[in-house]
Amino acid sequence: MVVLAGFTAISFLYFGLRLLPHPGRYLVGEPGQRDPEIFVWSFAWWPHAIGQLTNPFVTHVIYAPTGINLMWATAVPGLALVFSPVTLLFGPDISYNVAALLLPALAAWSAYRLCRYLTGSLWASLVGGYLFGFSSYMLGHQLAGHLNLNSVFVLPLVTLALVRYVRRELGTRGLAWRLGLLLALQLTISTEVLLTLTIMLALGFVLALALLPCARRRLLTSLGGIGAGYGLAGLLTAPFLYYLLQGYTPGTYADPAFFSADLANLVLPTRLIALGGPSLAGTTKHFSGNLNEQDFYLGLPLLAIVCLFALHARRLAIVRFLLAALVVVTVLALGPALRVDGHRVIWSPWALVVDKPLVNNILPARLALFAWLIVAVIVALWISASRDRIVRATILPLLAVAALVPAVQRDDFDQRPERWAFFSDGLYKQCVPRDETLAVFPFGRWGDSLLWQAESGFWFRMAEGNMGRSSAFPPDFVGDPTVAELTFQFTDETIRPTMADLLRYARSHHVDRFASAEVHAYPDGTMMHSFGAVQSDGGVLVAPACGHASLTQTQAPYTQILQSQRRLVRAHTLLLAAQSARKGALEAPRRLIARTDAVLHRLQPDDSYNADLRTATRLVDEARRALTARTPLPRSEPVRGRLVESTWQAYRALRRYASHINSGIAR
Repeated sequence: MVVLAGFTAISFLYFGLRLLPHPGRYLVGEPGQRDPEIFVWSFAWWPHAIGQLTNPFVTHVIYAPTGINLMWATAVPGLALVFSPVTLLFGPDISYNVAALLLPALAAWSAYRLCRYLTGSLWASLVGGYLFGFSSYMLGHQLAGHLNLNSVFVLPLVTLALVRYVRRELGTRGLAWRLGLLLALQLTISTEVLLTLTIMLALGFVLALALLPCARRRLLTSLGGIGAGYGLAGLLTAPFLYYLLQGYTPGTYADPAFFSADLANLVLPTRLIALGGPSLAGTTKHFSGNLNEQDFYLGLPLLAIVCLFALHARRLAIVRFLLAALVVVTVLALGPALRVDGHRVIWSPWALVVDKPLVNNILPARLALFAWLIVAVIVALWISASRDRIVRATILPLLAVAALVPAVQRDDFDQRPERWAFFSDGLYKQCVPRDETLAVFPFGRWGDSLLWQAESGFWFRMAEGNMGRSSAFPPDFVGDPTVAELTFQFTDETIRPTMADLLRYARSHHVDRFASAEVHAYPDGTMMHSFGAVQSDGGVLVAPACGHASLTQTQAPYTQILQSQRRLVRAHTLLLAAQSARKGALEAPRRLIARTDAVLHRLQPDDSYNADLRTATRLVDEARRALTARTPLPRSEPVRGRLVESTWQAYRALRRYASHINSGIAR
């Protein structure tokens, strides 16, 4: 526990100090990252759903009314349930931050346990544990807020169980129940890590059979325990597997070619690393993938240790096995083609399987995780064999550790989501009835709506969401063209949906109200009048405003305006056709004008500043009075002409107003 506490203190020093002023408002992660909010939402959802006795695997509080199967999103139920006491006591934001700080420490501690078993050396095990828990892989995904990919403490423990079995310290039953518990836990946190772990176990098994002849018999007998372990894991996670299989859709969701390691990354640090990283940013920007996936930086000291280890102990079977495993993992992490400084050099064996089912959705760069575990073990073994040599046992390992220290001096090692008083101060409770469906802007992954919903305790539903990669979006949801534009092209102002489009979206997704952060100006105050009376409350525009009937209970103003336009055109036509004061000739235009007048008088107070709406309301009111007071129709051509003209002018003013609020072009 002392070792775990020490690693936790290091993690807090690197990533937690910046959270201290506002630990419930700031999040671990870089600015602009949206993934942390997925995990904050998930930490809030699982205890909430279980407490409400509702199905936690499928939710309709996001992507309403379609909903989503959460087993095909990065919902980390295992972590959410473990940290649910923290969530219930302090909120999902703090719970997320605590988990984010503990996961690197847990990874380091589990690697320490493996290295301590293999070497018996405290110092060697501390270094090995640190290298795995605070590797460039962990750093990149820590700052991306990828709790699912940083939950890798299971890997060293699985390795430890297998090694103990091969050394005859565990029987088949002991191996089976240990693997069953560990694999079940990993499944509930990250199916991706479990899949890659399974592939690496299979490759490692083949390599061990080839390079460890003295362990072959024991390795072959381990198949029963391994199979039983997977079977037990399946039984323990049966509900998770059911929904996982139910939501499976074949296809390629990832881009293995883009998210592949660059060979130069082994020696060139990105700007996330303190020593040399910032000064090499101009070079490392050529690496494929994004900054958080460029996670294969080992550094020269570590590479020197690996080379020395290979040189001095190459005759040992275990050394040949570790080196062969490191080479295999490195080749796989390079992806379908070997790239050096962003330039494609030659094809890689990965190209042979890149389009195969399941494998086609693995990002090769993330296999660096397994290389880091192998390197941690190599360094620990090398240090333990060099206790009498201070350079080998101390200086080089310290240099290797120093080469991986993150650039904590940077100003952007924490994330500060947008928070508006409407959500953060609970103003929504006086405005939005519980369980109403909102469309919140910025839409989906372009804003922080997931966070606001989680912090509200799921007071409202949302006809949007952001559960990670594009494949996580429900196909029936993004099949709506308006939703597709909002989800994938929101930043392109030239193709944003009109308010008429949004109203169609609202009808099909049962949206009650629109809420738009005022500073983002889409939809702005002018546009929001399409939906009803607009209210600015705590930095957020709401329409229909607080206290007004929702869109599911009444017609939207834009729809009423279009209907009024049609009535005015019809009234204008009838007035032109009226040639005499025949009895009943005025009934139809009088009725149309009266209905239009009633609608405009309801709408005008909610947008009293718009000149076109005021003009249309005035002209229609005058026409209504003229038609009501004069029976029969005036025979004077000038009087009749003014009545006809005022009706037409009212129509034109109303059409301009409809155009303004639909397109968002303010007057």
